[in-house]
Amino acid sequence: MEGLVLITQYTFLASVFAMAGGTAYFWLERDAVAQEFRPAVVVAGIYTAVAAFMYWQMHLTVGLNGDIEQLLAMPTHVRYIDWIVTTPLILVTIGLLLQLQERRLSLLGIVVAVDILMIVFGYFGEIFSGMEFKQFEAWTMFGLSFISYLMLLYLLTQFFGEAAQDKAAPVKRAFKYMVLFIVIGWMVYPLGFILGLVSDAEVAKVLRELVYNIADIINKVGLGIVVFVTAKSITRDAEIKEAMRNL
Repeated sequence: MEGLVLITQYTFLASVFAMAGGTAYFWLERDAVAQEFRPAVVVAGIYTAVAAFMYWQMHLTVGLNGDIEQLLAMPTHVRYIDWIVTTPLILVTIGLLLQLQERRLSLLGIVVAVDILMIVFGYFGEIFSGMEFKQFEAWTMFGLSFISYLMLLYLLTQFFGEAAQDKAAPVKRAFKYMVLFIVIGWMVYPLGFILGLVSDAEVAKVLRELVYNIADIINKVGLGIVVFVTAKSITRDAEIKEAMRNL
């Protein structure tokens, strides 16, 4: 058990490096993409920077000593502060990559609002799950959070999907990948929530933190890389076409 705890504790530190490295790369390389895609790359760097700071705070809390009590004593609200800031920014990044027209910007606001509701309901579900005789309230909050998640998926696939149809092939492909990040990657969090509700075993709680850390790296840095690579690909194609015209 101590080995699993140590691995989990070190993934908090690894997450700091991954998020900070992602931020540095996105910001330093933003001038390598066309002007219209730079906001998306910059925002990707912003949410990874926020995540790097929050993971540094979590790392300081959980330590690196193999102490399970210290790991499990990490305050619940720290993760939710991270998520309530970074997940809306992830959705904004997707909107910026798609270059949504004015009529769809209000829809982006609705998607962000639904996402915030999902996080808020999830937070109160976590709080109730730690209280005696509050299991009904915990499951209710989880249900509301999951309904919000399903609404977010519907809005994202239906309306943002329509916007993606008019874009270049690399953007269409990137949008499909980003939807997969949210469909598959974000599903880790409700599954972890359920695990915390149905099991009081310490090993389950430690595994949940480990999986959360790995999922955060993939979902945040991975999605940012998809955005950057897509923007870089379109920029390179445009530069090649321009060079051919000038021959």
